[in-house]
Amino acid sequence: MKNKLIRLAELIQEDFPEKIVATFRSRYKSSLTQRLEMVNKAISFHRRRAESLWLQAGRKRTPAERRASAQAELAAFVFAYLTGDGKEYADSAIEALTALGRQGEVDLIQILCRR
Repeated sequence: MKNKLIRLAELIQEDFPEKIVATFRSRYKSSLTQRLEMVNKAISFHRRRAESLWLQAGRKRTPAERRASAQAELAAFVFAYLTGDGKEYADSAIEALTALGRQGEVDLIQILCRR
């Protein structure tokens, strides 16, 4: 399970200025509260970034905006998973992986939702 969350954190990490992946590595022993706070920061960051990119493009969707939106959706799934509601966010997480061109990693979401 832990490696799957680290893989999702790696996808969320791209363009995010803080070290979210380190929060999920076992040697750092982050608490659930610390993980939730970091994931919440990532959600906010990627949503703000997506909105900014959308506005800069004249309110049109661009590949960069879609990527930021997808990263926010993945972060929302990780947050929901950590709080026990992952199944409710599974479909949007799968769509996010598809938007990121990571269809081969859809099984990460499916495996995490089975637990």
